[in-house]
Amino acid sequence: MSQSRSPTIESTRIPALCVPALLLAYGILRFVDRIGGTDESGPLWVAGHLCFLGAIVGVAVLDVLLWRSLGQSLVTDTADVLGLAGSAAFVWVIVGDISPSIHSELPVPGPVTALGPPAFLLGIFMLLGVAALRAQFPWPHWILVVVGFSCVAASLALLPLAAVLLLVGFEPLRSHQRLIGERPTVDHRR
Repeated sequence: MSQSRSPTIESTRIPALCVPALLLAYGILRFVDRIGGTDESGPLWVAGHLCFLGAIVGVAVLDVLLWRSLGQSLVTDTADVLGLAGSAAFVWVIVGDISPSIHSELPVPGPVTALGPPAFLLGIFMLLGVAALRAQFPWPHWILVVVGFSCVAASLALLPLAAVLLLVGFEPLRSHQRLIGERPTVDHRR
């Protein structure tokens, strides 16, 4: 049996590593900043938010790559739209936190703040869930991704734990074992 890989999955390696790494960096910077007692405009605070922004963009990239690999369907299209809309909402909020003048010019509407995070989570959970249903992504890793992102949603103090869970959860996207996009082909020459 030989296997072929989807070329889009090769590119999941970098975001699948960067997302947990950036979340860990954000958690560490946040912790150190809190110890120092700085305000919400200090360099560590800004650096942490830039790491968070990078992680959100990384998840958006994963959403698109997973959607391309899984193919178009009502479920995958919906998941991708939700994930990208949620990522856009996060970007709007984070950029406005870093530069408050943006929020004074373009304030974040309440529905964006309320619906953005759940849409963000549903997008990645649904896309990886479809892959798991197709036996292209291991269910235990899907559970780790869900728990990892749930830690972030529960408390930013759990960012280091979330980063470790996501590092392990995204491992199949880096190692190409039982990967999305890998389709076994049968060798009929036997």
